[in-house]
Amino acid sequence: MVDFIQIIFIAVIALLLFGPDKMPEYIRQIGKFYAEVKKAQREFEMEINKDSLISQSSIVPKMPSEKVIEIAKKMGISVEGKTEEQLLNEINRAVTTSREVKEN
Repeated sequence: MVDFIQIIFIAVIALLLFGPDKMPEYIRQIGKFYAEVKKAQREFEMEINKDSLISQSSIVPKMPSEKVIEIAKKMGISVEGKTEEQLLNEINRAVTTSREVKEN
């Protein structure tokens, strides 16, 4: 860890090397670079968290809601042991098939 005396020492050396005219410009550039690095770090962490949430949600299947179960039963679709996604796909297929039959 860098303590206060080390920071002062680095600042004095930088002032001697670059001069007082260029120091504000260099400090601004360092600040912008630091902000970009932090932004990239946050975006990377968000992407990792999003991927882990997606993989976790795919491991644990979502149980169907009462409304989906009710609609599936009214349409004569078996609901036993099926996830909500499976039931919604079957409901969608049944609706699409009935539309095609009515159109023909």
